[in-house]
Amino acid sequence: MSKLLSAILGLPLVACVVGDNGGSNDEDIIGGQLDPGDPSVVALFAHQPGADHGALCTGSVISPTSVLTAAHCVDPRTVGSGNVIDVLPGNDFRQSSPLATTGYVEDSAFDPNNITAGHDIAIVKLAQPTSLAPLPYSRGGVSVGGVRIVGYGFNSHIQIPGVLDFGAGVKRMASTNVDTVTPTLITIGDTNTRNCHGDSGGPAFQTINGVEQIVGVTSFGPDLAGGTIYCILAGSDTRVDAYLAFIDANK
Repeated sequence: MSKLLSAILGLPLVACVVGDNGGSNDEDIIGGQLDPGDPSVVALFAHQPGADHGALCTGSVISPTSVLTAAHCVDPRTVGSGNVIDVLPGNDFRQSSPLATTGYVEDSAFDPNNITAGHDIAIVKLAQPTSLAPLPYSRGGVSVGGVRIVGYGFNSHIQIPGVLDFGAGVKRMASTNVDTVTPTLITIGDTNTRNCHGDSGGPAFQTINGVEQIVGVTSFGPDLAGGTIYCILAGSDTRVDAYLAFIDANK
């Protein structure tokens, strides 16, 4: 199915605008590069049944039937009610065949009107087990310093009304830094290298005890200039090890 993303913009880094015939920038996630690997990092496409437009996010396979993402990527208060949620593996979601899903579970304490309070975490359930290898996630560790981010979102800071492609829908990665760590959130990136709309729900990886693990799930960040300049400052991830009880109970 040909897919056209609608604009659902604002504080959460959920969706973006991309045209079916648009090109993409081969250099920038913002500030990153095309990612030919990370097969277990997948796109999520929320849309009305039969519709070819909707909202794009990113997720991570953490069990044969579970994809970890952000709550605001699936919550009907942010993406609309009655949506189908497709999981799309591969490096370009527009060229992927979806994995069927049966629904999702989100943290019951998530409040889209108070996203900075945390709990922006959810699990999408697959109808059939996938052969994609489950990614490990941190069970008690994240530190200030180097981090690797992966997502399908914008690769441009500036949006021009009427132009429909900003690199969204193509998987990119970048190396950047964790700047601050709180009990529930991680601040990641800077002006030149960071996540943007469409990267929501995607993983931030750190190597812990010699194993690369998910330490964060992309959640929110600021837009400037009345929404015409996007993702110019560091953003915030949900700290995975703060929500182990939820993840372990639902994966």
